[in-house]
Amino acid sequence: MTGFVVSRARAHRLLLGSALLTVLLTTAVLATLTAYSGAIGDAALRHVLNDPRNGSATALVVKADVPVGERAAADAAVREGARRTFDGLPVTVRTLRRSGPYALPRSLRPAARRSGDPDLTYFAALDHTQVRPTAGRLPGRTAGEIEVAVPQTAARALGLGPGDRLTLADRLGEGRVRVRVTGLYRPSTVSAPYWRLDDLLGRGVKKAGFTTYGPLLADPSVLAAGRVSTGGTSWLASAGFDTMTTGRTGELREAVGTGSGRLRKATALRGATAVTTSLPDVLDRIDRSLLVARSTLLIVALQLVLLGGYALLLVARLLSAERAAGTRLLRARGASRPGSPSSPGPSPCCSPSPRPSARRSSPDRSPPCSPPTARWPVSICVSTSRPPGAPGCGWWRWRWPWAAR
Repeated sequence: MTGFVVSRARAHRLLLGSALLTVLLTTAVLATLTAYSGAIGDAALRHVLNDPRNGSATALVVKADVPVGERAAADAAVREGARRTFDGLPVTVRTLRRSGPYALPRSLRPAARRSGDPDLTYFAALDHTQVRPTAGRLPGRTAGEIEVAVPQTAARALGLGPGDRLTLADRLGEGRVRVRVTGLYRPSTVSAPYWRLDDLLGRGVKKAGFTTYGPLLADPSVLAAGRVSTGGTSWLASAGFDTMTTGRTGELREAVGTGSGRLRKATALRGATAVTTSLPDVLDRIDRSLLVARSTLLIVALQLVLLGGYALLLVARLLSAERAAGTRLLRARGASRPGSPSSPGPSPCCSPSPRPSARRSSPDRSPPCSPPTARWPVSICVSTSRPPGAPGCGWWRWRWPWAAR
């Protein structure tokens, strides 16, 4: 049986090879599209999440009023909460600590505007990687006067420069502090997410009912030692999304919601704690974009499957046409389908030709379907039905010419 199948396959090897090649190409292209869809989806996700333009939306901002003695515990709580919020991704935390409001000397204002409420400012311990000195130097630790650096835009509006000295009055108390300007600075990048922690957003000047200038960059020891009034503390947590995949977006979205809620209820953060992030919205936009891209690839895959199916149907039709000639030849020689009406009754399985005249005197009286007793020229013997009890009959019985018993 195996040899028969192999021989028939060899007779139609071109058509069968075409069908096999169609299946292999279709499978290879579908597998490639699937791998491409997964790889391009992960790459697009990482690109969008790591884009600096989306840094403010993907970052976690925490603001709280924390006493000086509890800042270490609050900082540890925020860092741990940020790791849980970003579902174990690597996290970088930056801090901005500020003082309460201070009043600037009225002498810094024009003579016509020296009445009314004074202009305000405040001290802040900034991340030095986010600022760039433009004149003088950054402040250091001192025991006497507090050294500060003034934003470039505020110094231009107030007419200040390195070496100037000021006396600032505490707006929440009766204290006064003496400061000396050591230099000017500007943000390295005003649009950086870090400046979301600043009330002035890194611009240096804000006018809203009254004018605020700042922040005055001071050494962290100034705010930690209690030399100025205590203000709020802000944290910015930014995650590294280099290992992020599309399969983790759902888990990350759920972790952001759960982690933000826990941070708001953290006992180490006193007062009104504000926790904000737009990461779930960014993930939703990415999911919608990936859905559109995958739908496009799915349409291409369906078209490819249909073309492959049409190709297989064409090959099957060609095979049927090739076999039609052989089938007609077999039927012309007496073959028929089992149980077909063309052979309702028993048919002889052998059709002997007349014996030579020299032997007519001794005719063979054996049954029609019994094996011959002499040499008979016998051709292909085809039978679709067999009489009950007829000896020697069979399916597709072969006899060679002049076969001896």
